[in-house]
Parts: sequence; structure tokens; C-alpha cells
Amino acid sequence: MIKNGRTQYASEYDDKIYWERVKRNLGWLGDTEEEARERQLTLRDTVVGVAGAGGIGGSMVERLARLGVLALKVADLDTFEYSNINRQLGAGVETIGRNKAEVVAEYVHEMTPDVAIEVFPEGITEESAAEFVEGCDYVLDEIEPYEFKPRYSLHRAFRASKSVRFMMTGYVFGNRTFLWKWTRESMPVEEFIGLPEDAEMNAETAEHLIGRLIPETPGYPGPEMQRKWLIDEQTCPIVPGAPPLSQGLLTERLMLSITGIENLADSVRLPVSPGYAMVDSRTWTARLVEAG
Repeated sequence: MIKNGRTQYASEYDDKIYWERVKRNLGWLGDTEEEARERQLTLRDTVVGVAGAGGIGGSMVERLARLGVLALKVADLDTFEYSNINRQLGAGVETIGRNKAEVVAEYVHEMTPDVAIEVFPEGITEESAAEFVEGCDYVLDEIEPYEFKPRYSLHRAFRASKSVRFMMTGYVFGNRTFLWKWTRESMPVEEFIGLPEDAEMNAETAEHLIGRLIPETPGYPGPEMQRKWLIDEQTCPIVPGAPPLSQGLLTERLMLSITGIENLADSVRLPVSPGYAMVDSRTWTARLVEAG
């Protein structure tokens, strides 16, 4: 269905099929069948917005649908190009030039027709941000690293929202991923990034921005190669194995929070911004850095 110029996929819910497709979740959602089903119901009835349908965001729409979340929003104004094929859900020769959010939503709804999906093909703008976050319980900020202006709009809408409990962001750089959690009480993204909204993107701006988004610079490749891509060309090089690392961690942390499991037993909570979590698959390093 098209409404206000946007594609909306309605849920075609079948209770029997739903519980059959999510039944393996239940072994890790509670100490009893009843407890596990209650937590799965919480997941089912949660609304999540995914801003950005690229290497991490696009696959997060799929992972959340597989998890059993039945109401999703996805926003992205970008279209697929050949360089996306190495990592992005929906990217292929046949989808070059098509809107990423539209392709991802189409794919996910066909896979799981019980998931309702609203598509924002214009991406996040000052005009669309409030409507995008409206009704969401959680939002994933997966806007491209260099696009700080729409990110500011998204975070302002989040802070003004009465429904969104928190936001999360996952980025990959080399073999490592960084995760941030944003709350209304945590450091605002504008302060975290530290760039005025009217700043032009140039080498100096890019260097400042990347310095904030990569608090721990990978040790390989060397700094000259990293600068060539990240600062001079203002492009984040990504190998296919890196985004799934971030996707898995984001899915797990969001699931643990939605269900309340992160508060139980020996669970460890994700720090809030400017604190972060970092995992590096090359050096087998993982750590939490608390806000300070």
C-alpha cells in the first residue's frame, strides 16, 4: 500500500506460523516456557525504527524480523551501487539504482509477511524525522558516518519523543565494531560529534568526525592508508565479514534490553554515550568504556 508517497506493508499475521518460526528463541528467553513466551510477546509487540539501510541497517531490518519483531520502520534516501554488493542486504546487479529502504522492506516482508514495515525513501530529514520516530519504542541510528546533519535531526526527534526509550548505533571500522547507546540523559549527539550543523564536509571536518567515531584507531592497515580512505576520499572501506559482527551485537543487545534480560544474572549493561563498547575480531579484543 502507498500512503503519503511511502510504501507500507501490512502485517499478514498467523499466530500458529508465528510461534513456529520463533520457537527456537524460547530456549534463551526464560527459565520457564511461560516466562519465555511472555518475553517473546514483548518482542513481538515492539516497534523499532532503523534509520539507514546500508551494510548494518539493512540487515538489522532482517534480523529484527527473524527475531519476531512485527512492526518496523526503515529510512534511507540512498540507492544501491555496485560497491554495495560486497556487504549490503538487497544489493545485487538487479537492484542497482533502486532505493535501499524500498528493496530491504520488499525482501523482508516477502520473507516474513507477518511483519508490518513502513518505508521512508526520503531518508531522515528535518521534516521526516519526527514522523519516523513517532510510535517507535527503539530506534537504531545507522545513518552513514559522514551524514551528521540528518543524524542531528534524528536525535532531536528522539529526544522530543515520548515513546522511544533509547537509541543504539553500531559502526564498523576495519575488523572492529563500536556500539553506542543514546538516552535522553546521555551526551547529546551534537556535543558528541562537536560539529556545527552548517559545517561543510571537507578534509578538516572529516578528520574531526572520524576522530569522534573511531575512539580507538585500528592498528592495521597503517595510518596513511586509513587517512587516504577515511579523510581524503571520505569513504569507509568495509570487508564483508565486518558488518555481521556489528549486526549480531546490536540484535543481541537490543533483544536483551527489550526483554529485561540485561538486568538479570551476570548480564552486563551497555554504557551510554560517550561511553561505548568495542570488539575487534583481528586482535581478539573486547572492552567497555564507561562515560566519563
